[in-house]
Amino acid sequence: MKARLTERETNALVFQLEERKYGRRFTSMELAQKANVSLDDVNRVENQIPIEDPQVVGRIARALGVSPDLLRKIAGWEEMSNDELNQLNACLRQPEGAAAPECAQIGLS
Repeated sequence: MKARLTERETNALVFQLEERKYGRRFTSMELAQKANVSLDDVNRVENQIPIEDPQVVGRIARALGVSPDLLRKIAGWEEMSNDELNQLNACLRQPEGAAAPECAQIGLS
């Protein structure tokens, strides 16, 4: 079954990605600075409002250590299967760089 994530799920996953990559959670402004995008762009991700500019999506995705396709699913812009969500959660429990090949397949670096 596929479904779009809720805002709460989106924000929880963004926090987990920040902690995995940087060892701590960021404010929205800090994430915007890391990604070299505007605060409004980060707020759009957090509020599940689609971003049309693929370069902006790519910058935020890189800052979080995910592919643009995975970011679109995490942000609730596209549906994510239960299997993908379960795999993502399993991968987030592994330290960055120690992730299984399945993690790369879903778009987690």
